[in-house]
Amino acid sequence: MSDWSPLKAKIQGSCPVCLGSGYVNDDLCACAIKFRAFNRLTRGGFNEPLLDLVSGADYQLPIVEFGLPQLQYFMTNPFEVLSKGLGLYIFSKENGRGKTTLAHYLAYVLLWNFSKTENYDPHRTYAFENMHEMCEKERKGWDDETWRSTLLVIDDIGTESRSAAWKKDLVISMLHRILHYRLDHCLPTIFTSNYAPASLSTCYEGVLDSIMEIRPDGIIAGRVFRQIELGGGEDFRLQPAEKGGKPA
Repeated sequence: MSDWSPLKAKIQGSCPVCLGSGYVNDDLCACAIKFRAFNRLTRGGFNEPLLDLVSGADYQLPIVEFGLPQLQYFMTNPFEVLSKGLGLYIFSKENGRGKTTLAHYLAYVLLWNFSKTENYDPHRTYAFENMHEMCEKERKGWDDETWRSTLLVIDDIGTESRSAAWKKDLVISMLHRILHYRLDHCLPTIFTSNYAPASLSTCYEGVLDSIMEIRPDGIIAGRVFRQIELGGGEDFRLQPAEKGGKPA
């Protein structure tokens, strides 16, 4: 076990079922599938403590005010999500409603299915990007092109600084290029935001409405994207860590 990574030792090395072998009879043990998922996701920028949270038996979905059937469809049809490049826009009007955590959960659910031996493809990639960091990468020139990943989570869209005209132009140009590429190649994208779709439309002066499938009534419901609105009265960021208090 000395040549194992700390992540593999944590997940697979402590497994009481396979005793660290990764197999039960001739089948891959659940711990090995979990390690594969964690390994691919953390390499792509996903947060390991949040993955620990959403992969645990105690994790519960946040309160969904709108879009629960669409969310459930996304979770239970991973191969259609992948083949059609289906996407979600997850938002809440208040902070701390579990948007980022939910995005991690959805990525983990997809990766659990795609980490099984019969579904595994080493060429698939997965990336988590914060809008602030994406803007900085765009300004400097991307050297990793994570926006081409099989699955991409874009966190906190709309909160990036656009105080200068060049920043606004940079953001719109970047999102147009990224989303056109992803739509053309049927690659699923998940957004999180504090903006309702209608407010996001105003924020970007309607320029991105078509590509993000924001209808005139302010609802996202097109060929690819669906909206999920989270609610509830608690700020998950203020809960103790042992009760699931995490960045959201």
